[in-house]
Amino acid sequence: MLPLTFAALAILTGALILLRLRWRKVSQKVHLILIGFAGAALVLYLLMFATGWSTSSNHLNAVIYWAAIAGYEFFLLLFTLLRPHWLTTIIAAVLMLPILSASPFLPLAELFNPAPHTTVSIGPNFLSDLAPWGTGIAASSGFDLTIYSHPTWTQFLRRRRQASRYFSGQCDASKASATLQPDGKHVLMSCPAAPNQPPDAARSLVVKLY
Repeated sequence: MLPLTFAALAILTGALILLRLRWRKVSQKVHLILIGFAGAALVLYLLMFATGWSTSSNHLNAVIYWAAIAGYEFFLLLFTLLRPHWLTTIIAAVLMLPILSASPFLPLAELFNPAPHTTVSIGPNFLSDLAPWGTGIAASSGFDLTIYSHPTWTQFLRRRRQASRYFSGQCDASKASATLQPDGKHVLMSCPAAPNQPPDAARSLVVKLY
């Protein structure tokens, strides 16, 4: 999954660099269309990130994230058209490097993730989503348990309300679960101990929904 993500990101970056090299040969109309799409992708993702809203399709959310990353790279490469070229190119290269760090990169891999998410209804208009992440090695993999609410009129849109990341070496992350509390404002997030761990390895915490 991660090698495929690296390859896809490399192909995307290469295509954008080729576009940058031929930019002055592209018509003004195409310029405006590409800038518009790139800007819209970034704005859409930033709105989703800031508000906590997303779609119920994890692959569609991943496509939106890929489009935002493409828009980010696109504008950085346009920045290199400014003079002095040597300076703007260095700045753009430095600003692209953070994409390869874990926090921005791992969400890209969701597009190629064959493992299904485990979604469970935990109350009226509330659901939990358990999703694997990482390389498969205990120290660098585990499961994310996320709590969402959705409007009464649709389940296609949802809002992130709380989340917890469990490492495979900490507890039995694949069995993590959430229980909505009677007040409807808090949730118990639990991760049981793995069979080869002592009982006190279990993790349970009541947290407030935001």
